Order: sequence, then C-alpha cells, then structure tokens
Amino acid sequence: MDGVPRERAPSADEEADGYSVDGPTWQEVADAVWLAATRANSATPPVTREQPSPEREQPPTELEQQPGQDDPPLTPPPASPTPRTPPTGEPSGLPPLDAGAHDAPGSFAVPAADALPAADGFARLDRVPAAARGSDGAARRRPVRRAALPPLAKALRRMSRSVPARDREELDEERTARHGISDNLWLPYLRPGVEKALDLVVLVDSAPTMRIWADRVAAIGVEAARSGAFRDVRTVRLELPTRGQARLRWSGDRSGNPAELIDARGSRVHLLVTDGLAHGWASPVADDLLVRLARSGPTALVHLLPTYLWHRTSVHPYRAELDAGGFGSPNTRIGRLPVPAGTRPEDVPGPGVPVPVLSLKPESFTAWADLVAGERGVRRALPFLVAGTLAEGRPAPGLRAPRPAGPASAEATVRRFFSLATPTARRLATHVAALPFEFELIDELRNRALPEAGPEHVAEILMGGLIDWNGPGDGRPDFAEGVREALLATGTRSQLARTVNLFADLPSGGDRGERLRAALRDPEGAALPETGPGNRPWVRVELAVLKALAGPYAVRAARVAAGVGAGPVGVSGSSTVVTAPGGSLRSERDPTPEAGISTQKDQASRKEGRTSGVPVPTTTPTPSDAEARKADPTMDSKVAQPLFVRSGQPRVMGNVPPKNPNFTGRESLLAAVEEQLQAEETAAVLPHALHGMGGVGKSQLAIEYVYRHSHEYNVIWWIPAERESLVLGALVDLARALSLDVGPQANTAVPAVREALRTGKPYDNWLLVFDNAEDIEAVRAYFPTGGPGKIIVTSRNRDWERVARPLTVNVFEREESIALLRRRARDLSTEDAGRLADALGDLPLAIEQAGAWHAATGMPVTEYLDLLEQRRPGILELDPSPDYPVSVAAAWNISLDQLADSNPAARQLLEICACMAPEPIPLSMLRGSRNVEISPELDPVLRDPVLLARATRDLSKLSLIKLDHKNGTLQMHRLMQTVLAAGLSEDQTRELRRAAHVLLATAKPGDAVSPDQWPAYQALLPHVLASGAVRSPDPWVRELIQSVVLYLYYWGAHDTSAQVARDAWTAWNAQSGEENIPVLQMAKNLAFLLRQTGGFDEALDLNQTALEISRRSSIPEEELIDSMTQMAGALRYKGDFYAARALDEEADSRARDLFGPEEPGTLLAAHGYGLTLRACGQFAEARALDEETARQWDTLYGPANGLTLNTLNGLAIDIREDGDYPAARVLQEETYRIYRTVFGEDNAATIGAARNLAVCRRRDGALPEASELTEETLARFTVRYGAEYPNTLACAVNATVDRRLRGDFEASRELGEKTLERYRSALGPRHPYALITMTNLAASLRALGDIEAAVALDTEASEAFEATLGSMHPFTLTAFMGLANNHYARLDFDLARRIDEETLPKLVETCRPNHPLALSCRANLALDLRGLGEIEEADGLNTEAVQGFMSVLGQDHPWLTAARLHQRIECDIAPMPL
Repeated sequence: MDGVPRERAPSADEEADGYSVDGPTWQEVADAVWLAATRANSATPPVTREQPSPEREQPPTELEQQPGQDDPPLTPPPASPTPRTPPTGEPSGLPPLDAGAHDAPGSFAVPAADALPAADGFARLDRVPAAARGSDGAARRRPVRRAALPPLAKALRRMSRSVPARDREELDEERTARHGISDNLWLPYLRPGVEKALDLVVLVDSAPTMRIWADRVAAIGVEAARSGAFRDVRTVRLELPTRGQARLRWSGDRSGNPAELIDARGSRVHLLVTDGLAHGWASPVADDLLVRLARSGPTALVHLLPTYLWHRTSVHPYRAELDAGGFGSPNTRIGRLPVPAGTRPEDVPGPGVPVPVLSLKPESFTAWADLVAGERGVRRALPFLVAGTLAEGRPAPGLRAPRPAGPASAEATVRRFFSLATPTARRLATHVAALPFEFELIDELRNRALPEAGPEHVAEILMGGLIDWNGPGDGRPDFAEGVREALLATGTRSQLARTVNLFADLPSGGDRGERLRAALRDPEGAALPETGPGNRPWVRVELAVLKALAGPYAVRAARVAAGVGAGPVGVSGSSTVVTAPGGSLRSERDPTPEAGISTQKDQASRKEGRTSGVPVPTTTPTPSDAEARKADPTMDSKVAQPLFVRSGQPRVMGNVPPKNPNFTGRESLLAAVEEQLQAEETAAVLPHALHGMGGVGKSQLAIEYVYRHSHEYNVIWWIPAERESLVLGALVDLARALSLDVGPQANTAVPAVREALRTGKPYDNWLLVFDNAEDIEAVRAYFPTGGPGKIIVTSRNRDWERVARPLTVNVFEREESIALLRRRARDLSTEDAGRLADALGDLPLAIEQAGAWHAATGMPVTEYLDLLEQRRPGILELDPSPDYPVSVAAAWNISLDQLADSNPAARQLLEICACMAPEPIPLSMLRGSRNVEISPELDPVLRDPVLLARATRDLSKLSLIKLDHKNGTLQMHRLMQTVLAAGLSEDQTRELRRAAHVLLATAKPGDAVSPDQWPAYQALLPHVLASGAVRSPDPWVRELIQSVVLYLYYWGAHDTSAQVARDAWTAWNAQSGEENIPVLQMAKNLAFLLRQTGGFDEALDLNQTALEISRRSSIPEEELIDSMTQMAGALRYKGDFYAARALDEEADSRARDLFGPEEPGTLLAAHGYGLTLRACGQFAEARALDEETARQWDTLYGPANGLTLNTLNGLAIDIREDGDYPAARVLQEETYRIYRTVFGEDNAATIGAARNLAVCRRRDGALPEASELTEETLARFTVRYGAEYPNTLACAVNATVDRRLRGDFEASRELGEKTLERYRSALGPRHPYALITMTNLAASLRALGDIEAAVALDTEASEAFEATLGSMHPFTLTAFMGLANNHYARLDFDLARRIDEETLPKLVETCRPNHPLALSCRANLALDLRGLGEIEEADGLNTEAVQGFMSVLGQDHPWLTAARLHQRIECDIAPMPL
C-alpha cells in the first residue's frame, strides 16, 4: 500500500446506499485500524538525525495557564507522539537543547520550582526545593504555576506565520474521505504539513553578573515558547571574550561555534540576552558576532538592566526610528530614519547594521515584532546598536577589577557608588556587605530584608566597582579590599546587628550564620572561626562585622585577625565615629544590641540591676584592650577622626563652562570671592565703572573659583541669567540632576528646586552661579530663600551693589597682562608684551585676543601696534560713540580683516552668529543646514563637515569664539557681538538676520508637545528671541515660532509663551494682513494663552475678531470650524454657556459635513461640543456624545493617547453628574492610572485628572481618599501655576467642600472666602463659577452656625443662577436646595418645604427620579414635613429616598446614612473644566 487508491467500480448495493445497512464489515474495521496507524505514523517527519541523547528522552513539561488569560494553552496537542531527535557529535544544523520546544511550540520544559511573584511582575523561578527532587536528587518535572509573567508572548505572537513544511507530511482527511467513499478503499492521502516560518534561538550571556538574571532569562524563554510563533525555541549560553572569537555553550557543556546558528534559509531569529556588563561587548568579538547574526536573520538584543542604567554599560544604544525590511528579513534590510535636528554629535550613529535593543517591557518586544513581521513602510522607534562599531565604545566598569589602595581609596570607591546608585541599591549594598559574597545568600537576603529590591538593584552593586571578580587570594568574587568595611561604616551598628540576625535565619546561611550570631551574642566566649582556605570568606566577613561594631567586639576582632595572620585590628573606645559616603557623621555610643544578640557583659550588668543592654564604660582598659590598642596605634588617638575626606568633584555639577587653561593672575580677587562667600550668602562680581560693557573677566573669575573650590561643595550649578527663560531652563536641568520627583515642566521643577535648596535636601552646601544677571528683580525671584548654600552673581548692572556687597573686577595688573600674553605667545619678549599691554589698556579680553593673534600669525609687535593705531580713528568716529573699549574693538578688527581675506566663509559665519544670543550655539544647527542657501561663500562650508570644522577651528584659533567639544557648541562673547554689529550697515544686518533665521528654522526640533524634544527647543530659544525671528516673514521661520510658542506653553513658561505669541502676531499682522492663515492661527494661540494667564477680556476680543475673519469667503472651512470652537471656549470662560452651545453645535455640524464623523477635526469639534453640553447641564446628551468621541479616539490613536484620555476625563464627569457615581469613579480611577503611567505624576493633564478623580471619590462616598487627593492636587496646582490660576481656583472650590466634610469648618470657610474673592476679581461676581463657590461656601457657614451669612450667599447665588443659567439648570436647583437648608436650620420648616417642593419636580424632570440630587431633595423634603408634623407623608418620602439611594449608591454612602438617620443632606457643586 503506497497511498495510491486502486480504481474499482462500486457494486450495485454500494452505489445505492454507499454503506452496508448491517454496519461495517470486518474488512472495513481492519481498514479503519490500518488508517489510524498510518495517520499516526504519517505525522512523524522522516528521521534524518541520529538517535536521541538521554537528556532529550523526558517529555517536555506543560506550563499551566492562569485563569482569565486569553492566551492559547501553553502546550497544544503535539503533532507527533515521537519527539524529534537531536544529533550527537558535531551537527551541521542547530543542536537542540533540553529547554527547546519542537513541533509543539507551546511546550517548554522548565525544572519544577515554586514561582514567587516579583515586584516587577516577573515570575521568580527559584532553586528547586528538596521536596521537588527525586530520589536521585534530580529535579522532578511538574507543572509550574507562573505568577504574573510579563505578556511577552502576546508581543512575540505577531511574528507567527505558517508555511508548508519541507520534511513532514500530514493526512489530508478531505481527500482521503472523498476517495474512500467513492471507491470504498480507505487509503490515506497525504499533503505537506504546516509549520511556523521562523524558529528562535535565545543566546544568553554567560558573564558572571548574569547569574542574578536567571529567573528573567527563563521567563523570556517560557514566553517565547508560549507565543506559538516559532517552530522551535532553543537557548544557548554565549561566551564573549575581549579577544578571539565568541563561543557557544550547549547543554552538557559542549562548546560550539556561532557559525552553527547560521540558517541558510534565513528563517532563524536571534535574541541575545545580556546585562551589557561584560567587556566583550565593547570589543571586535561582539562586532563580529552581531554582524554575522544580523546578516543571516532577524536579530535583537535584550538588555536586562532598566533603561536608566544602560549608559553605564558596554551596550549603550542610539535612538532613532527604524523601517521594516519585510517579513523575516535580516537586519541588513532594516532602514534607519535620519536623527532629529539638534541631536548631539555623539548621539548620531555611524554606518553599519542596526541591531534593535529591547527592554523587558512588552511594548519594546511588540515594536520589534512589528519590525520583524512588518512589510516595508512599517516604522517603529527603537533603541539600536550599530553592529561593527561596538569596539569604538568604552567597556563598562562593571567587571573591571578595582584596585583600592588603603581605606581612603575604598571609601572613595564607596562614595562613587553611592553617588550613582539608587537608594534601594545603596540600602541593599550595606546589607550584602555583612554576608559572604554568594549569589544564593544575596538573593535570600534580598527577599527577606528588602523585598522591594530586584535583580536590577543587585546589578547596581555588581557594576558599581565594588567587586573584585578574581577574589582576594582564593579566586572567588568578593568585595574589594576595604570596600566591605567602608560599606558597613555607612550604616548604624543596630542595623548591622539586625542584618546578622537575618543572615543566621537564611536557609543558605546554615551553621555559619549561626556561628556569627553566636559571636555577636558572646564575643569572648564564642569559638573562633576555622582558618582553613575554604573558610576564608567567612573569616573576612566576621572580621569586617566585628570591626564595624567596635566596642566589646574589637577584642574578638583582634583575636580573629591574629589567628589568620591578618594583621592587627584596632579597638575603638566607647564612642565610634564614622562618616558615610554621603558626608554625614554618624556617632553612636555603644548601642543596645539587637534583640537576640547580647554580650556576657550585658548579662552581668542586668544581674547587677543596671540598665538593660547598655555596657558600662570602664576608665581602665582591660589587658586585652590595651594589647589591641598597641596593635593599632591609630586607636590611641584622643579625638576620633572622620574616615571620610572630601576630594574630587561635587556630587552634582552642571552647566559650568570649560575651565580656561590660560587663566592668569587674579589671585587677590579669587581670595576676595572666597572671603566674601564665607561671610555672606551672596557675592556680586561687577565690572569696574570704567568698563561697564565687560571684557574684564567677570565670568572667567567665577569659572576659575568654581573649579578651584569644587571639592568644597556638594552641588555646583551654573545658571545663564541674561533671560528669564535661560534661568528656568537651567533650574529644570538642576531638578533633573538632583533626582527630584518632578516632571520636566518649568512651573513644576523650578519651585521644587528652590525648595530643595532651601531645605538642603537631598544636598546641602550648594553653590549657584547666576552669570550675566542684568535684571535684578527677575533674577532674585529665583534665589532660594535662605538655605545652606552660596550664590555668586556676575553682572554689568552696578545696581547689584544695593542687593549684595559688590566685588569690583578691574583690568589686569601689568604683570598679569604680560604673563597672559607670554603664555599665549611664548616667543614674545617681556618688553614687547609690555608694549602690547599698554596699547590695549590691560583689558583682559583685548589681551587674550592679541595673544591669540600673535600666536596664530607671528606678526611682529611693532607692525601689530601700527595696525592698532590705524583702526582707532575709524572706531572713534562711529555714531553713536561706542560704549565698549576701543582697544578691544581695534584688536578684533585686525583679526576680522585677516579672516575676511583668508577664510571669508568663516567671517560670514561669525557675523551670522553675532545676530544670535551670546549663549552656546549648537553646532548641530550648522551641520543640519546642508540644503539652505545663504551666500556663495558660506553654502559650500555648510554642506561639507570638513570645511565647517575648518571654519570653526580658524575662529577658535583667533579667540573669536569658544568651542565646547564636550557639549557640541560654540559661543561668542557679547562684546564681540557688539563690535561686529557696530561695523555693519542696515542692509547687511538685515541679510545676516535672515540667514540666522534660515539656520534656526532648519534646526527646528520635533513635536513641541513631546518632553524629549524640549532640551533641543531650550537650546534654540535664546537665539530665536535674540535674532528677532518672531518678525520674520519666512513661512518656515513662522512655523518654528508656532512650535516655540507651543513648547513654552507645555514646558510651563506661560507668560513667556504669551509674550512671544503677542510679538509674533503683532509683527505678522503688520506684514501679511489679518486674513493670512498663520496670522489667524497665532491670534487664536494668543487668545488661548491669555485665557490661561488671566487675560479673559482680551482673549474674548481676539477670538471674536478671529471668528469674524474666518467667516469670510477667503478663509478655508476648517479654519472657520477651529475659530468657532475657540470662540466657544472663550464664551465658556466668560460664563455664557448657551451662546457657546450654539457655536459648538454649528462647528460640530460643519465638521461632520466637511470631514466625516471619524476624522480628528470632527472629533475635536465634538469634544468641544461635549464640554459645552456639560456646562449647560445636559449631562445625558454630553455622555452619549463623549462615549462616541472616546470610542473614535481609541480607534484612531489607542487608549493611552492624550486625546482619548482627555475625552474619557470628560466622560467621567458626564457619568458622575448624570447620577451614576460608582461608574464614574471606576472609569476615572482607570483614566487617572493611565495618565500617571503614560504622562507621569506631575504632568498638567495628570493633575487635572486627579482633580476630577477626587470629586468622583467624594461623590461615591470615599471621603478620606477624596480629601487627601484634593489637598495634594491643590498643592501641585498652587506650586506650579499660583493661586490665581483657573485650575487652582477650581481645585480650591473642591477643597472647600472636602474640608467641610472632614469637619475642618474654619479652614473650609477661610479657603472658600479667598477663592470667592479671586473668582470675582478674575471672572466677575456673576460668573457661574463664582456662584458655585458662593453655594459651597454657604454650606461651610451653615456648619459653623452663621446662618444669616449663608442665607445671604445662597439667596444671591440662586437668583443669579436662575438669571444666567435658567431655573432648570442643575446648578440652580442645587443652590435652591442649599437655600432650603438655611431655612430648615432656622426652624422655618414651612419655607424650607415650599422651596423643596418647587425644586423636587424640576430635579426629576431635569435629571431623573432616581438621580442622587433628586433623592437628596426628597429626603430633605421629608424632614421639612416631619418638622411640620406631617409624619406619615414624611415617612413615605423618606422610604422612597432610602430605597432610591440603595439602588444607586453604596450601602455605606454618607447620603444614604443621613437619610436613614433623618439628617439633612448637603449637596455641593464641582466646577468642571471649561
């Protein structure tokens, strides 16, 4: 039987019926049996390999799927009962591993383990417990319940694609059945099997630091197998030396060559898993490996460390957008999009094969899977390495053997580690130092003592330069010499005792931990440790612990040291003084030992009735004490000496310009600065009156002081202070450097920085330098108020003399001038240097320029002096007369003339830079200008990096600019800019400014809303403002200005943003007319910004004008729709909700007609319409609209997009005000969670969502949680925007309610009165939000018993509500309910009843019968009737209210409780976003 059916004509009976009516015959049964056997055999691929090795004979173990997951079963039914057989010997293909999955991709064999959930959601696949082992000690394979493994399987499943199998056939049931029925011969028909297109090889770095990641590596393999996307998932260890060739380690410790991994079909995916700490990753070996793998198939590298640690490893990727090359394509076909303009040169990748670098987040795997499975055109932003360039990097210090030379070096090592490590890693290191360096112990201690610590914190210790990987003598890793002792010195003795106690309880500690605990309990009586080679690590630990504890333990330390020949160990007195790497002294009298650890002396003292646990100091040392002191002479010191001596750089230092290598003299001035800072908090460095324009070296003096005294400060920060935006940018950078828990927005970060400096937390002893601070009041506003630090101010403004004691900087002394000239030009004689100095007036800037000129040209001094004399008359004839020194102008003009002859392009470049700000100019701005046209001389230079580098080098050589290669910038002195500007005509200046604007526009960064683009915008901002780009008619420059305005707004500089928008709108309107589209857009931007900063009336006028212009026929329809939406927003701020509703309704209708219902323009209009419907009290209609809008946003951009979340935030308000308080809270809790995850805690939108969530919690009855969140949000708004900001005021209204509900009536009244006053001042006395504040304040006054004041407020509010919003608006009805409460409190039950009876049917009609407001009114009306003696009717109403509350609110809701107890219900109104 070969599977080909025999042709036979069916009999007559068979032709009639097909089957025998008596059932199958024996032949049919036999055929069925044969068919089953054949089918089973046909599923097995032809055996082309040798017999299986014993390690593959066990079947793979199934991993249980957690309930509720939508993943497929972990182990689908195998296609074959016989496992594929791996080869023995040297195979030509890829050898299988015991962790591999073959025909059943979902099956993955894992040793039995107790999977413990880790803090980051990864399963912890710990060591196999004894109970899980067989009699032979081998781990039994059993199902493992994995706890919260990351959903990487879902991400990798995107690579799944099925293709016909090459070596396997399967039964074709349909053909077999069809032919079997037709000819009654049930022979099997076969067809090619189906298999996955790709297989996966996971290459795991075998560096010693990888041992801590075993669980996560296993989790990656499990998830890959679970995905079902691969034919095969196999794992192999990778050895990556610094020289030679990479090697593979298969199971059974068989060595292999990476060439074994190469699949000729290109269907193999390679996933390298590493922590990036091995030095081999910065070697040609890694380059060779990655190039080979990336050329053969899709290749990526999984970086196990958190992204914030990547820069400290050998694997430091670039960032860019990658373009897919087609399904399963090798990395050579992956395209790279150009890096954004403004990227630092060191962040621009070179040519080579990109290898994506993945984090452990599922989103990272998803992006990579999209690249592997996507066709051309699919783009994903992913970090990547460039294979072939890794050897150019620097190896990480993680595995570099430290060489501490004594205690001071060890303390420096620990100080450096503490300065870089996270707080959790620092705490973990101090615990681990009390243990032998064994990974099992470290892991157990981490779980027990610091459960919040993860492998990444252990990795920080391993990469912190603390570990000697070759070990002190025994070859095993251990803390480097002195490091353990330095780490233990950073903690307290009681903490160390607790750690030892924990150590003794660890399973891996065994009797060794018990012996150490016994030594601490009885240091004199406990047996000394064994001194054999195998016990050396334990002896080292005990010695370090005993020395750290000191006191009665020092004697034992001396005995232990003598026993192992470790040298003398000193004994301190009864006081131990140590200094942590943080610099703070920790002095303890011998502390009370930890529970369970006591000495014999302690026990004796207890017998004598002394204080328990406190050793009694003795005046005469015991003999053993004396011997110990002799053993270490330093212990005889009468005064305890700090172990920590500050050296090197401060912990935080930034923005400081490079040190001037030619700084000369000024010793008396430097001493004066130091003396003044010691006596006062602020030193003002001012120029001498004869040199008001500068050039005397104020900034250079400050720079020199900073570098000379950097070791004296914990924080040094340089702040360019010529513009307020520069001050803000520098302080935001400082907030990031201090690791403050704030976002990148200026209005959050700057107040936090000032507070941190004021309190000295996290660092005291700081120094701030405000350079070129001309506006005294503007700069002083950013000074920290007090605080443990100092401030230096450099300025040309002599008014600083009234603020701080000035330090006047004059020109050089003649000797200083000569010294600087001879330093720059060594062949210059003292006599010639003196002549030059005399001609230049000893002005430092002129001296520097002349020295550079002589060094560059070698021109004789006499000739140079003649040129100076020739230049002076022309300069003096300038009109107006220059206010800068003639000597420096003349010196510079000589250089400029020479430059015009030798390098005219460099001269033009200098003149263009003179049109910008005197702040650092990014060189990337010039390098990105290849396609611009400025002048025939300069264009070739801008298009050729070699010519550009030559031009900037020539300028720097002549001291016309300063190049900062570290930061990739060039900078001109402001005096140089003034000199250049004075020599230009108006036409020349206009052309040069145009060129500057073109360069700036070309360098425009990306999306202004994206925080990762803000540093690039901050670098361009001063030049945009100084160059007058806001007045440019160029459309590309105007686009840059639009982006700058948006950046300033989202960055938090609202006032500056509004000012730039005003300047641009004014200039553009004069140039292009009001119907120009950019002019119209800028007008609306300005109106929006004015609303945010309190200019409501002007904003309304601007929006009105923009709408009128937009209705003209020349304006596109989409611009009209936008103008309508903007105008509606202005009307909402004005309080005219119904006029806004008419506009929004028209805009929504026009947008649907123009764009269709699903386009972003339509959804923006619909969102605005929803805002207005909500303000008009039409919550059900707003809810329906917002639900549809949110669904469409989700479809377009996803659930985490800001537009989606913004509409969801509004939808929660709709649901809440529509009466479904529990559902509103559930939705807003989730929305707020996504906001925090995606945008961060301090993002403005996140804070707004928190404000809404607090109201939802309050309405749902969670009063404490609501109050806490409201107060937190109010503080954030106040710090960020001030007390007058609209969102701050709205949050203050909510806080007024929450304070009343928690019983703080006086604080509620005080806040309510302030808020009402501010609302009336900003929006007017009859604005709905002022009336809301009055209503809520009246409730607080009622709680205080001030009924008359409450009546006055409620009466005014209810009448004004009725006049502005109508009698049926929920706000109006809520105000009338408050008015009825006043009358009830005055015992005027009849009047209260009349008001409640009028209000209740309106609430039922406006809301619904079971709306909580209607139920509250019904419950209050029952109390009115009860007060009037109408008990039966009152009980009926109260029963209805209670039953209604029970159906819509929780069982413990305060309103339900109040109705049950026959108490009055107070309703509040929450302001909603406008």
